[in-house]
Amino acid sequence: MFDYKIHITPDDYIHELEEKDCKDYLFIAPVGETLNNEMSDVYYQENAFVPYHEHSKGYETFSIDRGSVEVTINGKRSVAEAGDLIHIEPYMSHGFRFLEEGTIWRELFLGMDMYGGILEKQLIDRSYPEKLKDDAFMAGYRLKHHTKRLGEPEPEVVQKEGMPQIRPKGKGIACFAFDGIVCSQKVGRHETGGAKEIWEFAMDKGVCVEWDAPHPDWDLYVVKEGRVEVSVLGETFTANARDILHVPPYTSYSMKILDDRTVLHAYNVKALGLRLAEIVEKKLEAGPDLAGHWDEVKDIFRQNKSCITKISRV
Repeated sequence: MFDYKIHITPDDYIHELEEKDCKDYLFIAPVGETLNNEMSDVYYQENAFVPYHEHSKGYETFSIDRGSVEVTINGKRSVAEAGDLIHIEPYMSHGFRFLEEGTIWRELFLGMDMYGGILEKQLIDRSYPEKLKDDAFMAGYRLKHHTKRLGEPEPEVVQKEGMPQIRPKGKGIACFAFDGIVCSQKVGRHETGGAKEIWEFAMDKGVCVEWDAPHPDWDLYVVKEGRVEVSVLGETFTANARDILHVPPYTSYSMKILDDRTVLHAYNVKALGLRLAEIVEKKLEAGPDLAGHWDEVKDIFRQNKSCITKISRV
């Protein structure tokens, strides 16, 4: 049986790279043919920058865990702060400048093998450093990785709420409030080529969620705030803020919320989450007690491809 790690702390990286103005730590290599769930942390120096560019394929989702970042996307510029999320789609021109020393930039990629491309660049530097200054050679390298450098724009400066690619902390493109659970869609299925959705769940202490139905995908979560007790494969452990949970296919597990206002991000939601939330909200419009009316809504979860089999409170 292959080896894998379900509970990944910020110290549990599987590879590290040092660049001139940052350090990269890989937690999860790209999964499957779709190169899904690639996750890493990058620690940036003050004023480090990523030049303006675009990708012809793949999706990038960035979470600022510490610091602030000047974000330029499609000719507009604003500042994103700790707790904000940024989502980039193909052919969406973008560049970044990191404004604070030690900014932590958590990265999620779909369809890209970003870390592999960075590693390849370091291998070029090791054996053929002169090629890094060869414009034609580097253009070919970027083309291989579906990337094109663009000239820096004269951007329009706006508030971050005026840049739809920035999802501010605590907000979503759709929100649903149930007793003890607030569900916010951070990235829609239409923004990932239909592959998945990304959701934020803000939950009260004592909320319990169980997954006990066969599912063929790797579930991926990050604890943003608070603590979560996780039971999986006969073990129980506590996941703290910034910990990653990467659950293999066909694996039953459960979570119990240990602190009020615990915030959990789900980064690989294959269920039709938006449709599911809309139907359940309508079903419970007389009283949004999801846990208390579980038997009334559980079939709706299955009908919308969710493998959650029980929500309760203790």
